[in-house]
Amino acid sequence: MSAAAQDQNAAPPPPAVTVAIIEERNFQEAETFSGRIEAIQSVDLIARVQGYLSARHFEEGAFVEKGQPLYTLDQDIYRNTVHQAEAALAVAQATETLAQQKFDRQEELTRRDVQSRALLEEAQANLAVSQANVAAAQSQVEAARINLAYTEISAPISGLIGRSAVATGDLISPQSGPMATLVQFDPIYASFPVPQRSMIDFRKRGARNEDVFVSLTLADGSVYPHHGVITFTDVSAASSSDAVIVRATVPNPDNLLINNGLVDVHLVANADSRALALPAQALLLDQQGAYVLVVDGEDRVQAQRVEVGTQRAGYLEVKDGLEAGARVIVEGIQKARPGNRVTVSLVNTDN
Repeated sequence: MSAAAQDQNAAPPPPAVTVAIIEERNFQEAETFSGRIEAIQSVDLIARVQGYLSARHFEEGAFVEKGQPLYTLDQDIYRNTVHQAEAALAVAQATETLAQQKFDRQEELTRRDVQSRALLEEAQANLAVSQANVAAAQSQVEAARINLAYTEISAPISGLIGRSAVATGDLISPQSGPMATLVQFDPIYASFPVPQRSMIDFRKRGARNEDVFVSLTLADGSVYPHHGVITFTDVSAASSSDAVIVRATVPNPDNLLINNGLVDVHLVANADSRALALPAQALLLDQQGAYVLVVDGEDRVQAQRVEVGTQRAGYLEVKDGLEAGARVIVEGIQKARPGNRVTVSLVNTDN
């Protein structure tokens, strides 16, 4: 027989497969809910007095500190009102001084029995009226000064300020509505509804809020870099959904989390739970149950029955049937047959 004929009759090479090494991974308990970001404080800035807006002291969308001036209303009328109130107070105080002097003289004359007691009582009444007028005038001064102070609108909290709804020259009043909205963003809340069944299971296991942390997935699918902690659980369930609102407090130093934004909220157990991990794509099912194709030391394929549990991030927790270091086929499964040899390459996996 020629060499060419021998080559044609030669057995085909073993099929190529890719295997993963069975090793431990972290299987922390986790449950995912749909959540919404909520600012811890959100303040609508509303004028408390009427006046023309004379100045705006911030950039829209900027961070402002608590106490920082934001708007100034025209102050001329209110400053004049303060001066008038102070002048009225001075008149009332002068009248009180005169009434006090008259009372003192009448008291002395009455003591010496030079005049009737009725005149003393009249002087005493005039003094009381003068003192009351002074108190009223002082109140007017305080009210005028308060109204003058209201022409300066400052930030009640630190946070990001939104778009200004008013412009310089606008006539502003308490009925004008919000001039701008100031929102505290760091930290911030993530609120999410937890079904009754999950809440009951959580409490039956004796778990506490301290036993879990909150991880967020943002709208673009990325994982938020900061973890949160549960700080509030509502005392009753919503009648429409039978779910309890739970709230976590989350750091937000870079303002990635936006008020009213939607996120996926993952409740993750603090305790590590390491177990042998099987890539999910390696699991096969038949009438007898779950199995995998394992490559032995001689590069032969063997079928191996397995029992699996929790799935996390594309891996299944191995409860029985495999040991650490086993080589399990994850690619080329359709070409592998139990008992046959295969050509093996190792998949690149990260723990």
